[in-house]
Amino acid sequence: MKNMCLKMYATLLQLYFKKSIIGIIFISLFSSAPPLVAANEKKTVRVAMSITPLSSPLIIAQAKGFFKEFGLNIDIKQVKGGHLAFKSLMAGEVDIATSSEAVVMFNSFKRNDFSLFCTFVTSDNDVKILARSDSGINTISDFKGKKIGTILGTSAHFFLSQSLLISGVSEGEVKVFNLKPHEAKKTLASKKLDAIVAWEPYAYLAKKELGDKVKIIEHDRVYIETFNAITLRQYADRNTDKLSRFTQALIKATDYIKQHNEESQHIVANVLNKDLDVIKNTWSDYTFSVGLNQWLLTSMEAEARWAIEHKFLSVKDIPNYINFINTKPLEKISPESISVFN
Repeated sequence: MKNMCLKMYATLLQLYFKKSIIGIIFISLFSSAPPLVAANEKKTVRVAMSITPLSSPLIIAQAKGFFKEFGLNIDIKQVKGGHLAFKSLMAGEVDIATSSEAVVMFNSFKRNDFSLFCTFVTSDNDVKILARSDSGINTISDFKGKKIGTILGTSAHFFLSQSLLISGVSEGEVKVFNLKPHEAKKTLASKKLDAIVAWEPYAYLAKKELGDKVKIIEHDRVYIETFNAITLRQYADRNTDKLSRFTQALIKATDYIKQHNEESQHIVANVLNKDLDVIKNTWSDYTFSVGLNQWLLTSMEAEARWAIEHKFLSVKDIPNYINFINTKPLEKISPESISVFN
């Protein structure tokens, strides 16, 4: 009996020892090994940001730590223009791109695997008309017979067409030439053109350099430019929470901009590596606010009709742009800022 008890005791000790060793090995393996996906990697979002003051909410959200506050690690890739941001998105280099609605419109005829989930800046005065003082142009009605330069096939060209229409001037009565925006100042100074239609900061820089030799021509502000956040549908379906967090940070950034205008201007100037006076003198042209508005759809429809009429697109049917709007991220945090409908 005694020997039997001793054997049972020895067996129990052996089992305990084996279990302990296995437990130690198990704990050691899983406590020392890194998780399959690091916590910060789970919330990392890659963004292609156009280097323009229109990207100010994104710049402020990053600089002030608002993205981190909402649990996101943002990796920003700076690009020269919304079209390049969109191209980077389509290439899989980023998760989100920033661009104007014109980029969305043109690409909607090529593919339907992307969507816009919020607008964060609007402007009815980003595109400006700058005429030579000796050109005889005082209003848009004076464009008849004049040589006007603009960036063909862009929002600036669309603005020009709409402004002529409102003023009762036929496009056939105006000689329109293609303009490289960074050559606006040189082109006006050479007197090759009577006026230019271009977005900021090129109009401001030309006016600053040429002074009284040129003048700003007032317009009816017939075009509202938007700057938006865009992503692939597949990414959006899998990452609604990330997009909501991203949008929350932009909302906080737009509120911050309204309360801290001067500081925001300094931050944007530093990030974009632009003179502070450029940012200050164009700042009032922008309305910083996050939402999804019905007129965004009608604007894209009008731009699409214009692009077809001017043969920038060889198609007939215009897409239903409600199909390119993703309201889910904004619905979670600010449903009252959504006014789009079929």
